[in-house]
Amino acid sequence: IDRIHEISMAVTAKHAAAVRRIAPMTPARAIVAMARPSQIGLIWVVFVAGALLGLTRPEAAIDAVAVAVAVSLITGAAVAAHWVNEAEDAATDRQTTRTAFSGGSGALEASGVDPSVPLRLGLLLAGVVAGATGVAWLAGALPGAAAAIVLAGLAGALSYSLPPLAAMRHGWGEVLNAILGGMLLPLAGVAVIGGAVRTVDALAFLPFTLVVFASVMATAWPDRVADAATDKATLQVRLRPATLRRIHAAATIGFVGTTVLVALSGAMPYALAGLLVLPALAVGMATYTRRTSPLPNVAAMVGLAIVLLITNSVAMLTGWSG
Repeated sequence: IDRIHEISMAVTAKHAAAVRRIAPMTPARAIVAMARPSQIGLIWVVFVAGALLGLTRPEAAIDAVAVAVAVSLITGAAVAAHWVNEAEDAATDRQTTRTAFSGGSGALEASGVDPSVPLRLGLLLAGVVAGATGVAWLAGALPGAAAAIVLAGLAGALSYSLPPLAAMRHGWGEVLNAILGGMLLPLAGVAVIGGAVRTVDALAFLPFTLVVFASVMATAWPDRVADAATDKATLQVRLRPATLRRIHAAATIGFVGTTVLVALSGAMPYALAGLLVLPALAVGMATYTRRTSPLPNVAAMVGLAIVLLITNSVAMLTGWSG
């Protein structure tokens, strides 16, 4: 509590004046911006990387309908979660110095749209996604494992922002975010193609999950003052910089160790290629909490997603098998 109060007191008029102004936008444009299209693009890349890993299995089969349904449902779930998050995070985002990677979309402030609008839209869309997932499974248009992952991901994404869990406000947001985007998302791709998820599949995406975790921590760091001022007790608010750096370094070192383990186990084709992002991770580890920009860690996360996309494509085309 003392730590939260200490950071809250750091919110000054100078900080508020530093908040980047966003050009006015119409309500319709704001709703689109709050869906965060650039993040949706990365979600597709990670999903496809998982699907390509599924295609390396002997029993794999491409079902165009199942893939289209899964992509639609995952996109809908992501948009719903983004809308809900924009609404629940409105007070914090108003005080945050926005960067290209944090501080929300700024669309609520720029458009004057009431936060209840994206909240209601998000909950409505979440209900549609949940219902459509069940229908798709019952109709045989989506494998059971994929349907379960979509529903688990939807529940987790909403729990990130909404009570009773509201993970982003109680120190679990970074961990939950990493699990959703680094593990469940690519496993959904595996499940759509392979029909099931094995333990070795989870192992295959453990290094990526750790990189996502490091990226989320770095992205949350610039928002810590505004977070504390609005009672959003993220890890960045709860823990001191030295402790945060140790956790961040452990994630980076863990990425290297698990990448080697994945390569030795044959869980992921050409797994050692993932180490190409190590220079960016090293810079991120050296600058985390010392500089505001999370760019090195974000670059490592996006870069690793692209590496997985390429290596899994090559594996699928060349008939690789672990």
